[in-house]
Amino acid sequence: MSELNKVLLAFSDDVVKSAKRHLGGRKIGKNKNYGVASGQLKRSLSYKIRVRGNDIREVTFGARGKAAKYAPFIHFGVNGTQKNQKSPFTYRKQPPSSVFIKWIKQKGIKLRDEKGRFKKQSESNIKSAAFLIARSVKKRGIVGLRFYEKAYAAVSKRYEAKFGEAVAEDIAGKLKAKLGNITITN
Repeated sequence: MSELNKVLLAFSDDVVKSAKRHLGGRKIGKNKNYGVASGQLKRSLSYKIRVRGNDIREVTFGARGKAAKYAPFIHFGVNGTQKNQKSPFTYRKQPPSSVFIKWIKQKGIKLRDEKGRFKKQSESNIKSAAFLIARSVKKRGIVGLRFYEKAYAAVSKRYEAKFGEAVAEDIAGKLKAKLGNITITN
């Protein structure tokens, strides 16, 4: 395996690890899981390598399984009807409230009344809160996390010198000099 291939594999591993940190890295107070609902997207992040001969031709980053369907929406965000998030995706209809009911229960969100006091967690209160959240998301959209872009930018800075050294080693190994009947190889 060439030195460049070794560096590309290490680079790809680090990009995926960094993207996972960006996805689960948002924290508020002691809640280190803020922003991460089930963790399914985080666990599904991976990369694919396309090889020709002994050389890596292409590395593709993405998500696997069910998470592959919604990963672009989390990465790029979604434009709302009243606010543009600079995303290729736009809400046409209001998202279903059932998604937010599940999210409210999963995250343990406590509902409050007009005066800021905690309300009883009844099914009707949760349904009305989910509807209001869905309506707000439709209007404002969802801000994209750009987790792969941020990871790629952060990791590529650390690997610039390593890529240069690997290419130089690979080229030096293939150089051949011929002086008359003397051949010098590396």
